[in-house]
Amino acid sequence: MSANTKNGLKIPAWLKRREWLLVVLVVLTYLFFNSQAPSIYTFPKLLNQTRVYMVDVGFMAMGILLVLILGDIDISVASIAALSATVMSVTYNAGKGIPFGLSIILMLLVGAACGLVNGLLITKFKELFPMIITLATSTLYRGIAYIILKDQSAGSFPSWFARDLGYGSINILGLEFPIMLLCLLGFIPFYHVWLHHTVSGRYLFAVGTNLTASRYSGLKTDRIKLTAFVVNAMFAAVGGFFLTSRTGSVKYTIGTGFEMQAIAVAILGGASTSGGKGSVPGLLLALILLTALKNGLMLLYNDAFILNLAVGLLLILVVLIPNITSSLNARRNVRRQRMSLAKT
Repeated sequence: MSANTKNGLKIPAWLKRREWLLVVLVVLTYLFFNSQAPSIYTFPKLLNQTRVYMVDVGFMAMGILLVLILGDIDISVASIAALSATVMSVTYNAGKGIPFGLSIILMLLVGAACGLVNGLLITKFKELFPMIITLATSTLYRGIAYIILKDQSAGSFPSWFARDLGYGSINILGLEFPIMLLCLLGFIPFYHVWLHHTVSGRYLFAVGTNLTASRYSGLKTDRIKLTAFVVNAMFAAVGGFFLTSRTGSVKYTIGTGFEMQAIAVAILGGASTSGGKGSVPGLLLALILLTALKNGLMLLYNDAFILNLAVGLLLILVVLIPNITSSLNARRNVRRQRMSLAKT
């Protein structure tokens, strides 16, 4: 028994989880920016800014999480969001085309088709890296959006879409909660239960942990990967839907760079590029952390370069800390083993 255990100082395993590090970072970020700008960096104003920094990226990150759990990556999600939103806007055509409800369904189908293409290419051409494939399809999907719209923008959506969903709020306990934030928060519990407490969710983790063992165990690994890429792309389309409701119009450039933010959120939340790891609570905390950080930096500096720099440094920090901790623990265990062998 170690000295820490004898003295009752052993840290419980649940306190070593990534989520607690994120909780600490969220609190420190809020306290720092609140001390710098107490009149403008407040919880109610931060809550209002979640519609700008959190919802659309959040849905994309939920899809990316599935792909990362499998040990793959998809950098075409922002382009899928742009193409899906483009199809939704042009088919609705400011009320002159098909009904808006059908346009939304068509948007989801376009997203699913893009994910199907990605999944088929990745499962059929295993010698190609998923990053290379999705980089190519990213250019393809955004190129199609450009062919449809050129340099024009499309808008004139139903009033409830931009007014109520995009900028509407509901008063709860004296706080104004954006409707789109409530949509995200309302969906996350179902997503958590599915991913962490169902057979299909466990299959994802199994395939990401050991692809060969999963295949020999009878799992249809290619079908699981294909399904994950389709679902991921549909999440990207939903992200484009909420982004469009906030901006009020669609251009082929919409969502540019959001794929990196979505990947950053998933990795910050505990996902691993090697597969087999992922956490929905961690993803939500990472979203809150990035929202608090982005809003604070934009209020103080209003500089996109500083914003991207800070997000990159934060990503490196959160990824490195657990690895450094694991390395130190491994060295400590080796040292203890050597000491015990020396005593014998």
